[in-house]
Amino acid sequence: MNGKEADTFGLSSRKGSRLLTPTAEAIALQDLLLLAQEETTRELTLMESIVASPLTPFVGVFLIFYFMFIVPDRKKKREEAEMKSNLKKNDRIITIGGIHGTVVSVSPESGNVLVIKIDESGNTRVKINKSAVATVIKDNVATSTTTESK
Repeated sequence: MNGKEADTFGLSSRKGSRLLTPTAEAIALQDLLLLAQEETTRELTLMESIVASPLTPFVGVFLIFYFMFIVPDRKKKREEAEMKSNLKKNDRIITIGGIHGTVVSVSPESGNVLVIKIDESGNTRVKINKSAVATVIKDNVATSTTTESK
């Protein structure tokens, strides 16, 4: 490094000596650089690191999706399964095909087959699966497993 380059970096040299000594300006510049590095290298708090993460928007969208769609659907399926497992004789039902009837018997051996009568005289009986039951009517109040459009 020649004398011209040393002056560019704020260093002065003694003639004939290879030893360079820093000037006050160079020391001040180094101090400023150290302070700047300390500011940028400080550790982030937990909240700052969560917000700064690129995964944060994806996690947020997933949580919104989970609580708006998955949780209510699970609740609906649980209620539907409970309603179908509690079917008993003389329950009035509506099938998914729109047939109104009264449960005559629940098949104990297969567990998912019902026999319903669909007329008042009781002569017409139909075997259906429990999965075909859409609504159970109890005391003039319909318990529906399907969402009705509004």
